[in-house]
Amino acid sequence: MEWTPMRIKGLGSNKLERITGNNRVAAERPVASGRAAKAGSSRGRDDVALSEGARIAGQAGEAVQSSPELRMELIQPIKEALASGTYNVSSLDVADKMLRQVLMERKQSL
Repeated sequence: MEWTPMRIKGLGSNKLERITGNNRVAAERPVASGRAAKAGSSRGRDDVALSEGARIAGQAGEAVQSSPELRMELIQPIKEALASGTYNVSSLDVADKMLRQVLMERKQSL
């Protein structure tokens, strides 16, 4: 099975790279000869295994990007409200969602 890179768009995966400025590919760095010898058939490349969640998130992102239908009638009023500073979010709704998230995480950890 041949390895192919997977791009995940819109998940903020490069936030740390933007903060640290460390956005170079690891293959550009010199590899110590001892590590290269141990790598053997991988030829000094790193192997990455994505979790099932990452695969699903990538597929969802690709589906959104390839989706021809954007519901502009829903998006445009929100964009305008954000731009004008009139977008209002209920603090009760925010608190409710935060508590629901905490309860869901606690339930999953049990």
